[in-house]
Amino acid sequence: MKLWRMSYFWHEPYWLPRNVTWPEIPSKFADLLVPIYLAIPLMWEHLTGGFASLSRAKKILECFWRFSYYTFAFLYGLYVMIDASWLYDVKQCWIGYPFHPVPDTIWWYYMIETGFYYSLLIASSFDVRRSDFWQLMVHHVITIFLLSSSWTINFVRVGTLILLSHDISDVFLEGGKLVRYDAHNKNMTNFMFVLFFTSWVLTRLIYYPFIVIRSAVTEAAALIQPDYVIWDLGLSPPYAPRLIVFALIALFFLHIFWTFIILRIAYRTTTGGQAKDVRSDSDSDYDEEEMARREKRRLLKKKKNKVSPSTDDDEEEEEEAKNDGKARHRRAPRRE
Repeated sequence: MKLWRMSYFWHEPYWLPRNVTWPEIPSKFADLLVPIYLAIPLMWEHLTGGFASLSRAKKILECFWRFSYYTFAFLYGLYVMIDASWLYDVKQCWIGYPFHPVPDTIWWYYMIETGFYYSLLIASSFDVRRSDFWQLMVHHVITIFLLSSSWTINFVRVGTLILLSHDISDVFLEGGKLVRYDAHNKNMTNFMFVLFFTSWVLTRLIYYPFIVIRSAVTEAAALIQPDYVIWDLGLSPPYAPRLIVFALIALFFLHIFWTFIILRIAYRTTTGGQAKDVRSDSDSDYDEEEMARREKRRLLKKKKNKVSPSTDDDEEEEEEAKNDGKARHRRAPRRE
């Protein structure tokens, strides 16, 4: 019975164009075990129990790791695809499908990228929960689904376009975070934010929907199978290409959600503030504000002591202790 169910699940007409069999597909489903193994070393900063610490040094280290990875991934992706025909003509993603060969360089590119998103998904369970925690989890799940399913049915060409176009904005995002850790680098932080926002708009709000998704919706169906209809409500086979296109659209809606957050940060920046982490959580923001208030009180106290050494320090210490007590009260978890 179990064997019958598995054979029913992997029935070729559900996944592949008419009259195409699994042995003819260059990409092999068994290869998707590789990213799971790669996810372990790719989440190296969490292996030693470091996820239990919320120190500034740990945050900087994790940020530097993500910045290094995205930089490597983008440059490697550009290297392996610089001569790829589908990089310059998206229609080549569908012409000749599903028999596109998969070179070793593309194989490694796909495996490493998929493994990295597995590592992000696993690490999210240990990290501090930010305000968009669930949206980020959905993003990781959709991305892993897209990469895995596209590899299974050899939608690899369009997958590489999505990876390459998404990595570039993440390079500027993580680079901006690194610069922001230096409080004296306000201008550079804002400059990095401008680079990030520009790359975000160009790749995720223009290239991704108007080039990649448009081609997948309007051009792919006829080239996959002459009588295939993406929007067929009767869900005629094959099902997998249709599900992948729907997932591409769902990913775009997540981009729109994050764009509103980015615009809010941009508004704060143009009104004279410093560009903050696009996904900063309220606890981190509160810690920084509280530290700034304490530093201001310390400087005022020091200045006052220089003017009048006989200042009543006890009163100021009592006021500071009171403020700290209020801060702890506001941050204390509510008991049911």
